[in-house]
Amino acid sequence: MKLALIALVSCMALSVKSHTYAEFVSIPEGAVTTKAFLPSYARPHIPVVDVQSTDIICRSPDMTFKAEPFAIEAGQEIRITWSTSKPTSPYAGIDPVGPCAFWLSPLEKKGVGKVWSKIYEYTNDGEEKATNWCSAKIVNSNNFLDFPIPEDIIPGKYLLRTEIIDILGGEKTNYADFTMGPHFYSNCLVLDITGNGTAPLKNPVSILDVYKPYYKKPFYTEGTKNKDFTLPGPAPYTKGKA
Repeated sequence: MKLALIALVSCMALSVKSHTYAEFVSIPEGAVTTKAFLPSYARPHIPVVDVQSTDIICRSPDMTFKAEPFAIEAGQEIRITWSTSKPTSPYAGIDPVGPCAFWLSPLEKKGVGKVWSKIYEYTNDGEEKATNWCSAKIVNSNNFLDFPIPEDIIPGKYLLRTEIIDILGGEKTNYADFTMGPHFYSNCLVLDITGNGTAPLKNPVSILDVYKPYYKKPFYTEGTKNKDFTLPGPAPYTKGKA
């Protein structure tokens, strides 16, 4: 049964069947590439469950940023397409249940410290169904999501961090530790953003600081209504606002 057909109740225990990772980048309807992504671990579909680990930033063993930058103009929409570890299975796409968020950081900062600005997020539309979370929105769009690059930011090379968060968690993985906290499916890619913008990224934070309070602790608990759910961290970037 596909994710879009699974009813979500607040006490449901999620069974992750295939997991996922961001694999392709493009502009809408443009040619896709994998070359801009930082390399993944040998099993790229396995989530990060320890919010105290630096793996939560990019889920990558190589942070030397030698990836080939993907060129895009500020203000243009970018398309991220996710893959699954079982492309031939009946699970046609990703199956974590939860929100997604996208972050930018200047490449020279190397992703360390308070350098990440959230540029887009999608949680759910308020209905009490699994089909209303960002993860299902992606599945229903053939595993991709489009969102805009801020139109007024300073041109240059940036890291784009993508993440889908399995908010229910509580499933054992191949990690030695067992955690009931959220599971993070994050990936990073290098962008070369062009344009005439003059605005620096706003409200930069540390990814580790944002999720530190949720060490072995869910941030979506039994009884929480979808409409009341908010993602940790700052609000997404807004043009002209500090």
